[in-house]
Amino acid sequence: MKATEWVVRFAVSPPGFVLDQWVVRHLGHSPVSWLFARADRTPYNAPLLLTAIGAKTGRERSVVLPYFPAGDDICVVGSKGGAPTDPYWARNLRANPRAKVRIHRRTHEVVARLAQGDERASLWGPITARAPVYLEYQQRAEGHREIPVFVIQGVDIASLV
Repeated sequence: MKATEWVVRFAVSPPGFVLDQWVVRHLGHSPVSWLFARADRTPYNAPLLLTAIGAKTGRERSVVLPYFPAGDDICVVGSKGGAPTDPYWARNLRANPRAKVRIHRRTHEVVARLAQGDERASLWGPITARAPVYLEYQQRAEGHREIPVFVIQGVDIASLV
């Protein structure tokens, strides 16, 4: 097995996810996102650590996601690689839109809302320009679901610069 294959396998394993969350929480960068951006030859998108309340468990659940600026807000995309179902964190945000995000080693209390219709369309273009892989994921999901875009409100955008 090549070294790069080992690194990718580790990155998507449970210990890799734990390490990635730790690095994002404490250093503000995601080695897993960086690896995938490099492999896809796309720009690295800054990560956030989203902590939402589990829809079934009521426990805090965290996930590292790339985020995309959108005016005074930021957006996250529930792609799950184009799988037929939404990622668990998207289901959690639908059940309870209050969450926390950690960006650049700062935690923000936020409220998420699902972008729909014209709003989603206006956000989708700039997101897919920055991360074209989402177009491929939407094709995979075709006939099953529309990939959700969540608008995250409550982050001081000026503090991210």
